[in-house]
Amino acid sequence: MSRKTSEFTFKDKELAKELEISLDRLYEIIEIFDTDPNDEWELRENDHFIWLNRVKDIRLFSQFGAFAIAKYMDTVEEKTLWSRIKEFITKHKEKIRNAFVRQKVLDNCRSLTLRNNRHFLSKKDVVKILSTSYARLNKAFEDIKRSDKPMILSEDFDDFDGIRHYSLSGLDKFSRELARKLTIRDRREWCAAVEVVGNKTLEKIISAEARKEKEIKAAMQLVKKKDKNCCQITGEKWKHSNPIDITFHHIYSKHHYPHLATSTDNLITLTETVHREFHAWNGGFDKCCTLDSLIQFVNEQYPEQEEASFKLNKLKHQFH
Repeated sequence: MSRKTSEFTFKDKELAKELEISLDRLYEIIEIFDTDPNDEWELRENDHFIWLNRVKDIRLFSQFGAFAIAKYMDTVEEKTLWSRIKEFITKHKEKIRNAFVRQKVLDNCRSLTLRNNRHFLSKKDVVKILSTSYARLNKAFEDIKRSDKPMILSEDFDDFDGIRHYSLSGLDKFSRELARKLTIRDRREWCAAVEVVGNKTLEKIISAEARKEKEIKAAMQLVKKKDKNCCQITGEKWKHSNPIDITFHHIYSKHHYPHLATSTDNLITLTETVHREFHAWNGGFDKCCTLDSLIQFVNEQYPEQEEASFKLNKLKHQFH
């Protein structure tokens, strides 16, 4: 039976480098393996390697293939490589696992929110990042609660809008607990990696978000000047005699279209009243909004504002 493709992770160039030989020499050794089917040296397709390009004779190796080549060199060429190749494979597997942990965090961090000067993740995202179950996370929570370093309310965990969230320090405590207590070694190693790689990834996300917020605020100031502090739907303008609240609206939601979040073309000034009306009409502040939904809102709720409708329709070509 063929092995999973994900087990073939060693490129020929990096394998040759670790064996301290040239790429040409590596393929000379492979040819020795392939020449005599009756000797003890064998590289089996789908076990030791898979083809990246059969015509050009380019292969991708599994750890079993790397071991086989190292064992050949250690035996035939009298060069001690066995311990070195084992160390290389261990580090390589760790690097790949860390990459998967990093991707798991990136795929499950949309709930990341700042509350009380701490960043929190929903319980759902924490379960996914740790690749565990709700039941096992609950058990870990109870075990930590009985330890000398229990979970602290508002510091390690809290409930927002009826949903349990855990801070980065809470995620750390879960990672350490599961890395010690889980019975399966791979699961323990995964949780141990979350404590290091996961937190580094989340810190990078937080730093990137902070930079983006600064860029958004800078874009807002430019739009405020461009729109002359005037609501682009009603035409109302702030005056001392009419101190209306002016705010900014992302035409394409900054959460659903993050690549447009800092674009001045994607920002428009509205009164706070109109802004709230639009989001209520659209289903809430968490719902995706677009230029088409804003145009429809103006046509339905402010049909007399022909100029606003004309301006919004004129924006269409800038987003296509």
